Amino acid sequence: MVLSPEQLKFLIHDKEFNRFLSPAEKKVKDIFVFGCTTGLRFSDLFNLTSKNIEVQNGDYYLNIKSQKTKTSTGIKLPKYAVEIYQQYKPRSVKKNIFPKITLFIFNRTLKNIGKKAGFTSPISLTREQLGKPKQLTKKEVLFCDKMSSHMMRRTAITTLLILGMPEHLVRKISGHSSSSSSFNRYVHYAQTYIDKEIDKIHQKLEEY
Repeated sequence: MVLSPEQLKFLIHDKEFNRFLSPAEKKVKDIFVFGCTTGLRFSDLFNLTSKNIEVQNGDYYLNIKSQKTKTSTGIKLPKYAVEIYQQYKPRSVKKNIFPKITLFIFNRTLKNIGKKAGFTSPISLTREQLGKPKQLTKKEVLFCDKMSSHMMRRTAITTLLILGMPEHLVRKISGHSSSSSSFNRYVHYAQTYIDKEIDKIHQKLEEY
């Protein structure tokens, strides 16, 4: 499960939707967007301090060492991520940038945000078995109901791939080694999105 680039852009830029959120929802939305941009795991995200932020010639960089893989990552932050950082920046460099939120509350709030955003299209849950997709349940599941913290890292990596960044650079940012088999899941997510977009173009070409 990942956000499409269009869904991510909506959460980033739609000011009217932002005003529609409660303060608690806005906080979770901001943290979620930051995570979808940087690809950090939930635990790494809430351990960030201002020491992880470096400014060079007016550009902001996020430097972090993953607790899980112990690999160091440097990510240049876009303007909207810098604005999120500046909004939550603590006075002390030793304090965490983002206020602590339990995983349960974060995920529950995120589902409400997705519902308010209109991310309510029905989805089919599948799992590959012997190389073929197998449907897990016949019950209709809405996209917003499956939104969770895991989506941040998946969305960040998949978005970079979709928008054309070479795989070896995405691996460097995400901390995946060249031999990492788990990285192939993100490639699959990206290819699925690209296939859907190509199908739309083909359908237009087939209309007469």
